[in-house]
Amino acid sequence: MVKTIIEKNLLDEVEKTTEIILKRKIDLQTIVDECLNNNLEEEFEELVFTGKYIEGLKRVLKKGGDFQEIENLDYVKKDLGENMEKVIEQVKGIMLNSSDETKKYFEETYLTLSASAFQNLNDLFADLEQVKKYLNFQKRNK
Repeated sequence: MVKTIIEKNLLDEVEKTTEIILKRKIDLQTIVDECLNNNLEEEFEELVFTGKYIEGLKRVLKKGGDFQEIENLDYVKKDLGENMEKVIEQVKGIMLNSSDETKKYFEETYLTLSASAFQNLNDLFADLEQVKKYLNFQKRNK
């Protein structure tokens, strides 16, 4: 894996290129910094891939009411739940070496069973999708 895919100013570049303001940019920057500091570039790429995949599954579910293939929607719902759990585990893994204060913040902000944590998590998924789109764009242009 090429180390240069993640750079300190990655999120600024994502916003500039996509013309979308990231909702959880500060927290995502913490994740980027942890990945840079702990040589977790592969884990970061996996995280953004999973985030983009989740956003795709959510779009399928939104459109799913228009289709009669209920069995497939059940599979999509199951896949969505599994991948949401996967992102939570990925974030926990990335935060393993961070300060106790940072770990506690991420636990409270994203991992508790509350409406606000669920919304924060969904905002993070949307941001991860934008990062993945940007990284894909960068790969195609090299």
